[in-house]
Amino acid sequence: MNTLVPYAEILSQGDEIVSGEIVDSNSAWLSQRLVDLGFLIARHTAVGDRLEDLVSVLQEISRRADCCICTGGLGPTRDDLTAEAVGQAFSLPLKLDPAALLMIEERFQKRKQRMPESNRKQALLPKGARRLDNHWGTAPGFYLTAEGCHFYFLPGVPREMEAMFSEYVEKQLPYLFSLPRSMRVVIHVNGMGESKIEALLKDLVLPPQARLGFHAMPQNIRLKLTFPSEFEVPDQEAIVSEICRRLGKAVTKIETNLVGVQEESER
Repeated sequence: MNTLVPYAEILSQGDEIVSGEIVDSNSAWLSQRLVDLGFLIARHTAVGDRLEDLVSVLQEISRRADCCICTGGLGPTRDDLTAEAVGQAFSLPLKLDPAALLMIEERFQKRKQRMPESNRKQALLPKGARRLDNHWGTAPGFYLTAEGCHFYFLPGVPREMEAMFSEYVEKQLPYLFSLPRSMRVVIHVNGMGESKIEALLKDLVLPPQARLGFHAMPQNIRLKLTFPSEFEVPDQEAIVSEICRRLGKAVTKIETNLVGVQEESER
């Protein structure tokens, strides 16, 4: 694992995702939020509704990641297997959480409906897990650690997942990790292809702390430079200036972003 920048992974569960029936927008949303917090996103993984596959991937993630956000599989039906998979992966028996059950029952009562017996399954949480109350839906989430990895299990419904991430996960992570603030510089390049840009930057030597990535958009190419916050500003500006010198008039905009503080300049 990286001792300076914590590694995070995102795990999405559901046959509807791996089959392409729905687009996994949750992973993109979570990646953006985690990167803004200072994490390095190592992997996105999608797994169908097979218990043995879920158990295996959870064990793999626990051995290589510092944090994992898992979405989906918390519903009341037979193909909602997340809690059971976690229990098997880490030898944690499932226990009925009375408070979770009460919240689910009350949600049905507000609709003037009787809770189906199948929803009782949603109140079964792995032993030692901390419940994450869902005030936006039925399925509670939960948090636990395994092999040093911090796992958060959230519903797959985007509205519920986003609300719970903002309410619980985003607030807790800064207390669990020493999160470095990163400076990101995005250089917009118009009228020049990736291969041409690569050729012009081929012999550009970056310090090991800096990362350069390419993002091809329909209207332009975006070069993304990431620097640790302690990177000297004059050195950062020198690198950006050298890239702009090499690419010339093809550079149309430069954006600078530090954990939500954004500046941009038109060229």
